[in-house]
Amino acid sequence: MRKILLPPVVFALCLTGIIVANIYDLIPIALLSGPIRYGGVILILPGLALPLWGARLFRRHQTNIVPYKKPDRIVTTGPFRWSRNPMYLGLLLLLLGVAMLYTTAFSFVFPLVFFLIANRWYIPYEEERMHEAFGDAFLSYKARVRRWL
Repeated sequence: MRKILLPPVVFALCLTGIIVANIYDLIPIALLSGPIRYGGVILILPGLALPLWGARLFRRHQTNIVPYKKPDRIVTTGPFRWSRNPMYLGLLLLLLGVAMLYTTAFSFVFPLVFFLIANRWYIPYEEERMHEAFGDAFLSYKARVRRWL
Protein backbone atom coordinates (compact mmCIF):
# COMPACT_ATOMS: atom_id res chain seq x y z
CA MET A 1 0.00 0.00 0.00
CA ARG A 2 2.81 2.42 0.81
CA LYS A 3 4.25 1.75 -2.63
CA ILE A 4 1.07 2.93 -4.32
CA LEU A 5 0.65 6.37 -2.77
CA LEU A 6 4.05 7.97 -2.77
CA PRO A 7 4.32 11.25 -0.83
CA PRO A 8 4.39 13.42 -3.98
CA VAL A 9 1.11 11.81 -5.07
CA VAL A 10 -0.51 12.58 -1.71
CA PHE A 11 0.87 16.13 -1.93
CA ALA A 12 -0.51 16.55 -5.47
CA LEU A 13 -3.93 15.26 -4.39
CA CYS A 14 -4.01 17.70 -1.47
CA LEU A 15 -2.89 20.61 -3.64
CA THR A 16 -5.54 19.70 -6.22
CA GLY A 17 -8.10 19.50 -3.42
CA ILE A 18 -7.31 23.06 -2.30
CA ILE A 19 -7.54 24.41 -5.82
CA VAL A 20 -10.72 22.54 -6.81
CA ALA A 21 -12.47 23.34 -3.53
CA ASN A 22 -11.84 27.03 -4.12
CA ILE A 23 -12.63 27.09 -7.84
CA TYR A 24 -16.01 25.55 -7.12
CA ASP A 25 -16.57 27.46 -3.86
CA LEU A 26 -17.37 24.24 -2.03
CA ILE A 27 -17.18 25.83 1.42
CA PRO A 28 -16.42 29.54 0.91
CA ILE A 29 -16.09 30.50 4.57
CA ALA A 30 -13.24 33.02 4.70
CA LEU A 31 -10.72 32.41 7.43
CA LEU A 32 -8.21 35.10 6.48
CA SER A 33 -8.63 38.47 4.86
CA GLY A 34 -6.55 41.42 3.81
CA PRO A 35 -2.81 41.43 3.32
CA ILE A 36 -2.19 38.61 5.81
CA ARG A 37 -3.21 36.15 3.11
CA TYR A 38 -0.07 37.08 1.18
CA GLY A 39 1.93 35.62 4.03
CA GLY A 40 1.28 32.42 2.14
CA VAL A 41 4.03 33.43 -0.27
CA ILE A 42 6.43 33.50 2.68
CA LEU A 43 5.55 29.85 3.36
CA ILE A 44 5.63 28.80 -0.29
CA LEU A 45 9.27 29.84 -0.79
CA PRO A 46 10.80 27.51 1.84
CA GLY A 47 8.12 25.00 0.88
CA LEU A 48 9.70 24.81 -2.55
CA ALA A 49 13.29 25.05 -1.36
CA LEU A 50 13.31 22.34 1.33
CA PRO A 51 12.25 19.37 -0.84
CA LEU A 52 14.61 20.44 -3.63
CA TRP A 53 17.50 20.89 -1.20
CA GLY A 54 16.78 17.53 0.45
CA ALA A 55 16.58 15.74 -2.90
CA ARG A 56 19.87 17.31 -3.97
CA LEU A 57 21.54 16.11 -0.76
CA PHE A 58 20.16 12.60 -1.30
CA ARG A 59 21.72 12.58 -4.78
CA ARG A 60 25.00 13.95 -3.44
CA HIS A 61 25.13 11.25 -0.74
CA GLN A 62 24.03 8.62 -3.26
CA THR A 63 21.07 7.41 -1.25
CA ASN A 64 17.64 6.65 -2.59
CA ILE A 65 14.75 9.04 -2.17
CA VAL A 66 11.96 6.46 -2.58
CA PRO A 67 10.38 5.88 0.87
CA TYR A 68 9.69 2.16 0.49
CA LYS A 69 13.18 1.23 -0.71
CA LYS A 70 15.98 0.28 1.67
CA PRO A 71 17.85 3.36 2.92
CA ASP A 72 21.50 3.54 1.89
CA ARG A 73 22.81 6.30 4.16
CA ILE A 74 21.73 8.69 6.89
CA VAL A 75 21.85 12.26 5.61
CA THR A 76 22.51 14.69 8.48
CA THR A 77 23.70 17.78 6.63
CA GLY A 78 21.80 20.78 5.32
CA PRO A 79 18.21 20.94 6.56
CA PHE A 80 18.55 17.43 8.02
CA ARG A 81 20.55 19.05 10.85
CA TRP A 82 17.34 20.55 12.32
CA SER A 83 14.57 18.37 10.86
CA ARG A 84 14.57 14.63 10.21
CA ASN A 85 11.95 15.24 7.51
CA PRO A 86 12.64 18.54 5.75
CA MET A 87 11.12 17.32 2.50
CA TYR A 88 7.79 16.54 4.18
CA LEU A 89 8.06 19.82 6.06
CA GLY A 90 8.58 21.69 2.81
CA LEU A 91 5.56 20.06 1.16
CA LEU A 92 3.47 20.91 4.22
CA LEU A 93 4.63 24.54 4.12
CA LEU A 94 3.75 24.68 0.43
CA LEU A 95 0.22 23.44 1.14
CA LEU A 96 -0.18 25.87 4.03
CA GLY A 97 1.04 28.74 1.85
CA VAL A 98 -1.43 27.93 -0.91
CA ALA A 99 -4.22 27.55 1.65
CA MET A 100 -3.36 31.00 3.03
CA LEU A 101 -3.53 32.53 -0.44
CA TYR A 102 -7.02 31.10 -0.98
CA THR A 103 -8.05 32.17 2.57
CA THR A 104 -10.96 29.73 2.99
CA ALA A 105 -11.21 27.59 6.08
CA PHE A 106 -11.74 24.45 3.99
CA SER A 107 -8.39 25.01 2.29
CA PHE A 108 -6.64 24.24 5.57
CA VAL A 109 -8.16 20.76 5.74
CA PHE A 110 -5.79 19.57 3.02
CA PRO A 111 -2.52 20.53 4.75
CA LEU A 112 -3.90 18.83 7.87
CA VAL A 113 -4.65 15.67 5.89
CA PHE A 114 -1.14 15.72 4.40
CA PHE A 115 0.40 16.22 7.86
CA LEU A 116 -1.59 13.34 9.36
CA ILE A 117 -0.73 10.96 6.53
CA ALA A 118 2.97 11.87 6.63
CA ASN A 119 3.20 11.85 10.42
CA ARG A 120 1.26 8.64 11.04
CA TRP A 121 1.96 6.60 7.92
CA TYR A 122 5.09 7.53 5.97
CA ILE A 123 7.42 8.80 8.66
CA PRO A 124 6.95 5.95 11.17
CA TYR A 125 7.50 3.44 8.34
CA GLU A 126 10.63 5.26 7.18
CA GLU A 127 11.95 5.57 10.74
CA GLU A 128 11.45 1.86 11.28
CA ARG A 129 13.42 1.13 8.11
CA MET A 130 16.17 3.55 9.19
CA HIS A 131 16.41 1.89 12.60
CA GLU A 132 16.64 -1.56 10.99
CA ALA A 133 19.37 -0.39 8.61
CA PHE A 134 21.46 1.81 10.91
CA GLY A 135 20.61 0.78 14.49
CA ASP A 136 22.19 2.97 17.16
CA ALA A 137 23.46 5.52 14.62
CA PHE A 138 19.87 6.30 13.66
CA LEU A 139 18.72 6.30 17.30
CA SER A 140 21.45 8.83 18.10
CA TYR A 141 20.37 11.03 15.18
CA LYS A 142 16.72 10.65 16.21
CA ALA A 143 17.57 11.76 19.74
CA ARG A 144 19.39 14.89 18.46
CA VAL A 145 17.04 16.02 15.70
CA ARG A 146 13.30 16.53 15.92
CA ARG A 147 10.87 14.89 13.53
CA TRP A 148 9.49 18.12 12.05
CA LEU A 149 11.21 21.15 13.59
